[in-house]
Amino acid sequence: MSEASSKSQALFDPLELGALRLPNRIVMAPMSRLRVGADLSPGELTARYYAQRASAGLIISESIMVAPYGDGYPALPAIWTPEQQQGWSRVVAAVHGEQGRIVAQLSTIGKARFDTDGKLPFGWAMGKPLTPQDLDLQDIEAMITAFATAAAAAKACGFDGVEIHNGNGFLLDRFLRPGSNARSDQYGGLIENRLRLTLEIVDAAIAVWGPGRVGIRLSPSAPVNGAADPDGLATFGRLLEELDRRALSYVHLTRVSPEDRQQGAGDGIALSQLRRHFSGKIIAAGEFDREGAASALADMQVDAIAFGRPFIANPDLPRRFALGAPLHPVDPATFYSAGEHGYTDYPVAAV
Repeated sequence: MSEASSKSQALFDPLELGALRLPNRIVMAPMSRLRVGADLSPGELTARYYAQRASAGLIISESIMVAPYGDGYPALPAIWTPEQQQGWSRVVAAVHGEQGRIVAQLSTIGKARFDTDGKLPFGWAMGKPLTPQDLDLQDIEAMITAFATAAAAAKACGFDGVEIHNGNGFLLDRFLRPGSNARSDQYGGLIENRLRLTLEIVDAAIAVWGPGRVGIRLSPSAPVNGAADPDGLATFGRLLEELDRRALSYVHLTRVSPEDRQQGAGDGIALSQLRRHFSGKIIAAGEFDREGAASALADMQVDAIAFGRPFIANPDLPRRFALGAPLHPVDPATFYSAGEHGYTDYPVAAV
């Protein structure tokens, strides 16, 4: 067996992520596809989409909102109503019917504002995202409660676990960083204060799920206000050390991307540097190809690799990797469109 073939075999080794048992190390990354209904519930089409990709070692769902988030954003899937929960139960059942495993990525944009009759949300458009200082202590308490409630709902839906979305420069990520968190209370300033919200949400989810069923997504190399975060390694090194004391299933780390560099991130933080601060399982994401993923696994930098766009266009991605088959190209024009095209109609590889 050649060295390249030997390295590639690592992609197909089984893996234990806490209480999760994976048949391979090829993870489907979380990707919003905006195919939910008007009530923010996933339907039969979404169930089919995920079931088609159940050969992944693990599916991480697209971001699922834990609480109402106001107008100005696209229709993102949610989990706070019985109808939404029924939709996700169907998705999970479809994945499990194909012998797959799926965790719910729980996410928040922040609080919604309501008009005078208390019914219609408004405000918080995409161009004006919430910042840490926009939330008062009651908002923060409500956010933690919303994550705990959503974690319980995901458990009732039959998910195999949950992932806290704490990355990609979104609200929770901005709490971590001194360049975007201008609070002066217990949730800002000193590093232990900036980590507080993340750790409280993680602890709330673990209280619901128990050990080995909660993961978290982090983006240590994401830029802050158009520049590299000079405190990134200190912040995320300390956070990983705190997370290492908890019974997590895994930490999901995004490495620096071309988009990050275009936005001022520089070279980012190497996965090898972050590994020193966390002894548990790490899933890495960031435009890996088959060879790069195999090398990262063989070098023991990480334990599994999350693939995004390749899974959109190749529902049978693990099989294609195993066969050395070419990958079908993805059509970005269909990422956020409606219907089956570019969603459930991609072909599988010929035998």
